[in-house]
Amino acid sequence: MKQDMQEARFMEAFSLYGDAIYRFCLVKVSNKELAEDMTQEVFMRYWQYLRDGKELTHPRALLYTIAHNLAKDWYKRKKAVSLDDRLAAGHEPAAHGNDAETLAQYEEVLAAIGELEENDREVLVLRYLEGFSPKEIGSILNETANVISVRLNRATKRLQHTLHL
Repeated sequence: MKQDMQEARFMEAFSLYGDAIYRFCLVKVSNKELAEDMTQEVFMRYWQYLRDGKELTHPRALLYTIAHNLAKDWYKRKKAVSLDDRLAAGHEPAAHGNDAETLAQYEEVLAAIGELEENDREVLVLRYLEGFSPKEIGSILNETANVISVRLNRATKRLQHTLHL
C-alpha cells in the first residue's frame, strides 16, 4: 500500500510540475537535451525522497530546490553560455505573438535578461516565469523573503535600466 501511495504522489508531482521544472532547467542551462536530463534527475531524486519515507509538505518547492542545486553544480563545472549560443543550441523563444514587433521586443528582453548576473536572472525567472512568491523563492534559495524581495527589486531596476525604461 505504501508503494502505491508513493507512486501516486510521484505521478501527481510529475503531472503538475514536470513541464515547469523542464522550463526552469532549460532557462538555466540553455540546452534542450541537458534540460531534459536535469529534469529526469530532479524527479529521480524526488522519487528517492519518497522511497526514503521523508515527509514532504511542499513538493513544488523541493523540486525547484533540487533543480536549482543541479543547475548550480552544472555552472560550477561549466561557465555560462551567451544568448547567441543559446539560440544556436536550439533554444527557441516562445513569444506570445507572431508579429515582428512582438518578437523583436521579446528578443530585446531576453537579451537584456541574458546580460544580467546569474543571481538577478535566477530571482526574475522564479518570480515572473514560474510564479513563485518571494517567500517560496526564499525557501528554494535558502534566503529570507525580505532578502528575496530586495533582490527582486534590484534585479528589476537593473533590467529596466538595461532596457532604458
